[in-house]
Amino acid sequence: MYGKDILRLSRRKLLASAGAALAAGPLATTLHVPKSWAQPKVLRIAAGEADGASGTMDPAQSTADPDAARISLVFERLVVLDDSFAPVPQLAKSWESNDTGDEWTFKLQEGVKFHDGEPFTARHVVHSFKRLLDPATASPGASSMAVIDPSAITALDDYTVRFKLKSPTVEFPALIANRFTYIVREGQPESEMRTAGIGTGPFKVKSFVPGEDVSVFVKNEDYWRPGLPKVDVVELRAIPEESARIAAIQSGQIDLCWDLGRAGIEELKKNRDVKVVSTRAPFVLTLSCWTDTPPFDDVRVRQAMKYVVDREQMLQLVLRGYGNIGDDNPVAPWVQYALQAEVRPRDVEKAKALLAEAGYPDGIDIELYTSETTPGFIEMATLYQAMASEAGIRVKLNKAPANDYWSAVWLKQPFVCSSWSGRGADEALATPYMSTSDWNETHWKRPEFDAYITEARATLDVAKRTELYQKAQQLLRDDGGAIISVFPDALGASRSNVSGWKLHPQQSTKDFSEVSIG
Repeated sequence: MYGKDILRLSRRKLLASAGAALAAGPLATTLHVPKSWAQPKVLRIAAGEADGASGTMDPAQSTADPDAARISLVFERLVVLDDSFAPVPQLAKSWESNDTGDEWTFKLQEGVKFHDGEPFTARHVVHSFKRLLDPATASPGASSMAVIDPSAITALDDYTVRFKLKSPTVEFPALIANRFTYIVREGQPESEMRTAGIGTGPFKVKSFVPGEDVSVFVKNEDYWRPGLPKVDVVELRAIPEESARIAAIQSGQIDLCWDLGRAGIEELKKNRDVKVVSTRAPFVLTLSCWTDTPPFDDVRVRQAMKYVVDREQMLQLVLRGYGNIGDDNPVAPWVQYALQAEVRPRDVEKAKALLAEAGYPDGIDIELYTSETTPGFIEMATLYQAMASEAGIRVKLNKAPANDYWSAVWLKQPFVCSSWSGRGADEALATPYMSTSDWNETHWKRPEFDAYITEARATLDVAKRTELYQKAQQLLRDDGGAIISVFPDALGASRSNVSGWKLHPQQSTKDFSEVSIG
C-alpha cells in the first residue's frame, strides 16, 4: 500500500513543480564581459538548494551545497579526494610524515597566483589554517580538525609548510581534504570574505549577493593550469525544488545540474538533448533523532524505529533503485574500513516488543520534519510514516520550506530528515557523531566511541586501525540515533552539448574547470 502512495506523491509533485518552473519563463541575468569575448560561453548551473540569506563565499563558513559550488569555482585546497576517496594533490605537490604520524610536511605548487595577482606561497596556507582554527572565526569545521596545533603551523620556506599535530593522525592528508580547508588570500579584509573571496581557482567572483537567485563568476585568465577553464562565465542558480530542476534541464534553461530527484529520471532519459549521469556514492540519507530527548532517549525505542524499516523498499521506492542499501552506519560498505555486517532485517513484531519493554505498549507519537531541500526527503519521510505505523509508531509529518531548512530546522528539531555528503570512514563517523562535533545532529555522546576514533587515527597498523573503526561503527549502528537505510547514487544531468563534467561521489567536491559547451 505504501508503495503506491509514494509513487503517486512523487508524480503529483513533479508535474506541479515542472509546470510552475516552465510558466515562469527563462531565467536571465545581465553580464558585462570583456570585448575580447565576442560570444562568451556561459555555463548555467542549477544548485540544489536556495542560497538564502546565510549563503557565503567564505570556506570557513561553508555549510550548504550552493556554498560548496561557489567556493569550488573560486578557491582550491592543498589536497582533494579522488573517486575512491584517496587523497591526491591540488595546491600541494607532495607530502610526507615523520615516523609517528604527528608531523606532516607539504611541498606546494609554484607559479600559482591569486586572482588579484598576489603569488600563492606557504604564508597563505599558514594563514588559512590558523584562521580556520581560530575560535574567533567560529568555523563549524574547526572541531573536526582539532588535532592540528595552530601555533605549530610553519612556513619552512615559500613553498614548504609543516603541520605539527597534537596526536598522531595517519589519515591527515584525507582529513584536510574537506569543504572548509580552501586556501584564502592573507590580507583580504574579513568584511569581503563572504561575498567577494579572492582565491587561486579557475573563476573569479563577478556577483554574489546572499539571498539572490543567481550568482555570477568569470574566467580567471591567469589560471595556473594551462588551457583551463573552458568557459567564460558561470551562472549558479538557486532552484530548491528537485522537480523544478528537472524541468529546467529539460527545457534548456540550465546546462547542468546535480542532486536530482528520482521521480522524473526515466522521462529525462528520453530527451535526446539531455545526458543523465550517475555514480555510486557514500552519500548518506538519514532520519536523525535526538538521543537525549524522550522518547528517543531509550535505546529500545531507537532500535524499534530501525526495525520497522524495509530497506529494499526504501531503495526501490525512494531511489528508484539508484543507490545501495544502508544499515544505520554512515560508512558505506565499499569504503575503506567499513564494517561488513548482515543488514538489519525488517521485524515489526520485534519493534512492537521493544516499544513495550520501553514502556510504550500502545506505541508512540512522534513528529518528523522533512522538506524538498534534498531529493528523497519527502518520499523517505512518507514511506517511513507508513512502515512505522504497522508497529504503532505514529509519525506526524511536518513539511518545512526548502529555502531555510538547514538554518531553521536542522539541529533545531528532535527528529529530522538529514543528509551528509560522501566521506571516508573517519570523517563520516567523526563529523556527525563524535561528542565534540559542532554538527552532532543526534546529540549522541559516547566516550567509548570517541576513544575508538581517536585511537584509530594514531594507529599505524592497518589491520588494527580497521578493527577500531569497525568497533566504532558497530556501536553507532546498535546504539545511535541515526536511521540510515540507503546510500543514494550521485545523480545529475547536463545538456548534450556539455562535455568535460563528471559527478564526484563526495557531493561537496565539485570541479567545473574542464567543462566546455559545444
